Amino acid sequence: MMLAVSFMLALGGLVAAQDFSPDYKNPLLAKVLLYTYTNGFRHDSIPTAIDQLKAWGPYYNISFDATENQKDFTEDNLAKYDALMFVHTTENIFNGSAQDAFSDYLSKGGNFIGIHAASVAFVSKTWPPWTDTLGSSFDHHPARQTATFVKQATGHPATNPTPDRWTFDEEVYSFSSDPRSLGAKLLFSVDPTSYKENSVVKEQGDPHPIAWYQDYAAGAIIKPGGVAGRSFFSSLGHNNSTWMDDTFMKHVMGGLAWTLASNTTRVASGLYTDGTQPTVRLGASNTNASAVAFSPWTPVLGSSQTAPPPPPPKPTPTQSAGPESTGGGATTSSTSSNSAVVGAPAGTWAVAVVTLGAILSALF
Repeated sequence: MMLAVSFMLALGGLVAAQDFSPDYKNPLLAKVLLYTYTNGFRHDSIPTAIDQLKAWGPYYNISFDATENQKDFTEDNLAKYDALMFVHTTENIFNGSAQDAFSDYLSKGGNFIGIHAASVAFVSKTWPPWTDTLGSSFDHHPARQTATFVKQATGHPATNPTPDRWTFDEEVYSFSSDPRSLGAKLLFSVDPTSYKENSVVKEQGDPHPIAWYQDYAAGAIIKPGGVAGRSFFSSLGHNNSTWMDDTFMKHVMGGLAWTLASNTTRVASGLYTDGTQPTVRLGASNTNASAVAFSPWTPVLGSSQTAPPPPPPKPTPTQSAGPESTGGGATTSSTSSNSAVVGAPAGTWAVAVVTLGAILSALF
């Protein structure tokens, strides 16, 4: 009997729920436009990223609308969103009218999130508003390999869930410039002794930037006098397996949640329940933005919907198939205990059922 009980406990571990507990959650429902259009290399982890973001969003009171249609980038449509999130977008991802709408959105206080190959957008044909908003631009990466990423900031929602030294299989991006020159603050660097690099880019600064944030993004550079929202970028997230890891998802969702507390879109009012008014920033960049209190506070972007009740915990989804998912191991983290049960193959369940039947037959 004890053997049967032990087996049942082990079987239960295979269907453990993901740890969705957020570091930050606004009582209002934030709306985020998730853009994954590619005009160059296309990551096979894009479907996994979309699925995971939509699975995690409700636990942070965040709703995602995924699109690859440039026609969704109009002033009227973007005004519905508290943030724009770009995942694995490569090369020239906008036409002229979409660029204008993107610039207008940022100048009105819109928030920006970029993940991994978002830094590859507009590499061949540089567009400064994009580069400044993101913080830098992709230069190159060596072969995918195991590397150790080093936490450079504590107390930030994007770093709180992660270990100080975070080791996993990844493409280690190098950048053409130092995001700190725009006032960005570093969240993660990479230990240069932990992986093999072919070419060091001195222009990106030291330590080697991997993830960062900007308190005031480049919106006001585009249109002087604009309201500067927040910007968050992480170059991590190449593999399917990485997107299936709880610690990585908390890193991404933490960075996203941080941008949504920028006080420049309607959803920020959910953080001010004592009757006070948020303070927004006017100015051109991190270096010269000035604090100006609006009375009354009148943002023109985003959502003010009340968030629905949180859903019940969901079981860990099965990992998407793809060549990247087989080579990339789950992240090594003292805070992520569920990654070992991600994507249990069908054969595992068959063996489990047969074994359980044999045990019960022998006992009873």
